[in-house]
Amino acid sequence: MSNFILIIVCLIGGVFLSKLKSFPPNAHKGINAFIFYVSLPALSLRYIPHIDYRYEILFPALMPWLVFVIAAALFLSLGRIFNWHKHLIGCLILCCGLGNTSFVGFPLLKLFYGDRSIPFGILADQPGSFMVMATLGIFTAVYFQEGRGNFKPIARKIIQFPPFIAFLVALLLTFVDVPKTLNDVFETLGSTLSPLALFSIGTQLTWKTKNFEFWPFSIGLVYKLFMSPLIIFMIYSKLASPQDLIIKVSIIEAAMAPMITGVLLAIEYKLRPNLASMFAAVGIPLSILTTWLWFSFLG
Repeated sequence: MSNFILIIVCLIGGVFLSKLKSFPPNAHKGINAFIFYVSLPALSLRYIPHIDYRYEILFPALMPWLVFVIAAALFLSLGRIFNWHKHLIGCLILCCGLGNTSFVGFPLLKLFYGDRSIPFGILADQPGSFMVMATLGIFTAVYFQEGRGNFKPIARKIIQFPPFIAFLVALLLTFVDVPKTLNDVFETLGSTLSPLALFSIGTQLTWKTKNFEFWPFSIGLVYKLFMSPLIIFMIYSKLASPQDLIIKVSIIEAAMAPMITGVLLAIEYKLRPNLASMFAAVGIPLSILTTWLWFSFLG
C-alpha cells in the first residue's frame, strides 16, 4: 500500500509543483540527469550481478523488441488503410511501441511483486526497452521525419549512455564477489529511482486538446495497455508457465504506459508533439489501473 501511495503522491506532487511560478521550469532535466547517471546505473550494479542466468531471462529481455516490431507492423498497416500522415505513424510507433519499463515499471513491479521482481524488470528495461529506444526508436524518429536514418549517431548514443555502460559493468561483476557494503550503497542509490522518476514524470505531464486526433490516440493506447500484454501472454504462456514470476513480470512490463523517452523523441523530431504529450499525460495515470487489472488476471 505504501508503494501505491508513493506513486500517487509523487505524480500529483510533480504536477502541482510544475504549476507554481517559483518552481524552475526545467527542473525535470536535472532530476532526469540524476536518474540516468546515478539511480539507473546503481540498480543495474545492485541486481544484475546476482541474476540466476538461465534461458528464461530471454523472456523479459525480448518482450520490448516484440512489442515494438508488432507496433510498427500494426501502425504502418493502419496508416496505409486510413491514409495517415507519416508523422502520425511515427508518433504512434514511438509512443505505443515503447513501454515505460523503468520510471513507472519499477515502482509498480515493486508494488505488485516486491524486490524480487526488480532484476527481471531491469532485464526488460536495459537490454529490452532502452536498447529498442536507442536503436529502432531513434531510427524510427529520424526516418519518419526525414525519410532516412543515420546509424553513426545511433551507435554513439548507445555506447555513451550511462545506464548501458553500467549494465555492461554489472555483467562483468557477475564473476566477482561484490562486497555487501558496496551492494548496500548501490541499493540506497537505486532506491532514489522510484520517487524521483515519478516526480519527474509529474512535472512533465501536459494536457493539450487542440486539434486532438482521438481515434489514432485511442487505438494507440488500446494497443499499448491491452493488446501488447495480451499478445505477450499468448506467446509466452505457450513457452512457459504463466505462474512463473519472470513471465508475470514480462507481461506486466508489456502493459506499462508509453515510455517518456519515446514521447520525447516524437516531440524532438516533431512527430505530432501535441499527440505525443497526450500519450504520456493520459497513458501514465491510466496504466496504474490497467496494470493492476493485468496483475489481478495473472493471479
